[in-house]
Amino acid sequence: MSFSFSFNVDKKISALLPAVKQKISQGGGRFNGNEQKGTFSGKGVTGGYSVIGQTVKVTITDKPWIAPENMVKNAIKDFFTG
Repeated sequence: MSFSFSFNVDKKISALLPAVKQKISQGGGRFNGNEQKGTFSGKGVTGGYSVIGQTVKVTITDKPWIAPENMVKNAIKDFFTG
C-alpha cells in the first residue's frame, strides 16, 4: 500500500541532504539521491522523494503493516527537518 505526502523545508535541500543520508545510513538504511529526487529504504520502509523549490514530496511504496502512516510520515519528515 503506497501513499504520498508533502512538506516544506526552511533550508536549501542541498544543505539538508548530507544529514539525511547520514541519519538513514546510521539506522542501517540506504539513501540514493540529489537535490531533485532520490530513493531510500530502511527498517521495512521503502520510498522516494522529489523536490520542487522548498517542497519535498515523498512517496512511500512499502512499509511494515504494523507501522501507522503517521508514524512513518513523522519519521521521514524528521530526517529532512530534524
